[in-house]
Amino acid sequence: MANGGPTTTSIIVPLIGTLIAIAAFKKLIALWKASNRLPYPPGPKPLPIVGNLFDFPKNDLAACYYNWGKKYNSDILHASSLGFHVIVLNSLEDAEELFERRASNYSDRLMTPALELLGLVSNMAIMPHGPTWRKHRRIAQQNFRLDMMSAHEPIQARRIHIMLKALLDDPDNLFTHNKVLSLSIPLEFMYGYDVKSLDDPYITDAQRMVELAVRYFNPDSTLINFFPILGKIPAWIPGASTQKVAATVRDIIHNLETEPMERVIDAVDKGVAVPSVLSEFVEAKRGTPEFEDEAAIVSQLAFTIYGAASDTVISALASLFYVLVTRPDIQKKGQDEIDRVIGTERLPQFSDRASLPYTDALYRELLRFYPPTPLAIPHRVKEDDTYKGYFIPKGTIVSANVWAMARDENLYPDPHEFKPERFIDEHGELTNDARILTYGFGRRICIGKYNASATMWMTIASLLACFNISKAKDAQGKEIEISDDFEFLSVTTHKTPFKCSITPRSEVIRRLVEEAVAAEKLKPHGNVA
Repeated sequence: MANGGPTTTSIIVPLIGTLIAIAAFKKLIALWKASNRLPYPPGPKPLPIVGNLFDFPKNDLAACYYNWGKKYNSDILHASSLGFHVIVLNSLEDAEELFERRASNYSDRLMTPALELLGLVSNMAIMPHGPTWRKHRRIAQQNFRLDMMSAHEPIQARRIHIMLKALLDDPDNLFTHNKVLSLSIPLEFMYGYDVKSLDDPYITDAQRMVELAVRYFNPDSTLINFFPILGKIPAWIPGASTQKVAATVRDIIHNLETEPMERVIDAVDKGVAVPSVLSEFVEAKRGTPEFEDEAAIVSQLAFTIYGAASDTVISALASLFYVLVTRPDIQKKGQDEIDRVIGTERLPQFSDRASLPYTDALYRELLRFYPPTPLAIPHRVKEDDTYKGYFIPKGTIVSANVWAMARDENLYPDPHEFKPERFIDEHGELTNDARILTYGFGRRICIGKYNASATMWMTIASLLACFNISKAKDAQGKEIEISDDFEFLSVTTHKTPFKCSITPRSEVIRRLVEEAVAAEKLKPHGNVA
């Protein structure tokens, strides 16, 4: 500075040095305490201070943990990173014991200082376990119980039929249609909002928020998580990049949580509201003492469900198309079952599910082999615990490696083979193994699992009934090979984009789809005014 005062660097550098020294001192204290307790589970040897920071790969973390389990001959693993303890569970037995039978100690989430700074404290999926989370959960359960699923079916069927029509008209933009379907169902159900394209402002704003925030879900993404005082540095200070991002994300979240409720209230007042979770809440609770408090919760919950539901379905549907293209034998078996049970003169309906075991088995195997969340969402330990002779300290992040569990030979023979038949018994009926591991465990199990299951099954059945899906061909008529690559994006995994050929199985199918879409246009739906 011109007046000889302190510069930004002269303030921040000593501060960071002091904080690092404090962290090192805390580490020494922790090591001293460690000499008088049980050992941690096996895992790679940590370095001083940084722990196993450099042992974590940037991609395919679930497979890394699976290989660690083989290397250290243990289904329970331990690693650390800059003071954070991580426990990985590679077996279903351990996940059920800790997350379900010890749920009171293992149902918390890690709300890091960075996530709090981003304004994500209202997101039920990552909200710490406590009274606020229980309020959100109670309201969510009122709308996502199994006996409520029939109320969702008209929206799901309509949006799936719209996707079928889009694939008929524009098969080359498969991944766009996939996203529109996945995003439109939760938006219409929660808000009565009719999505037309990915250019919709609500979708573009939500996508921008995700792109900005996703990297901060990793605890080692920013020094703020290790030295929370850094979060107090103003955004205008040079180098305060996280604060700048956080300010933008907070504004987007505020708008996405409040504007839809304001539009719905206005539509209810005008008598033009589209049926939705928000409109039904406003009509039932308006004028009651609890309206203001519950309105905030319902708005936050709606945004949480939209984000969680859409991303996992996008992932699962991309994997589905990959399977149908690369495994024509599976596609053929599914089509044969549908032709035999339903025929070729109508589209599948939700009531057909019990009569189509192979289609249901394909749904189960798809989420076993390609779980959208291979490590689920990590839990956090509230208090020190011991398990199988190991010490699990308070605050430990505990991840269920559902990718590894799904490859347990004791549960799934030939686990590295994609075989829907594993869920069919000798009588041709579905087995009792209906658990979808990627939906999570215990009190933090996915609140929308029944909705997601219905959407996925109906989409699978409809695609099998309507289309032949195969590898695309180049200008010389040769098939274009598809890579096996998947990319890991913080919490979810996605198949990398690929081209394929999508053709209607008959002209009758084209007519049925067009008639279904035309008929559903006559039913009340659309954007709230």
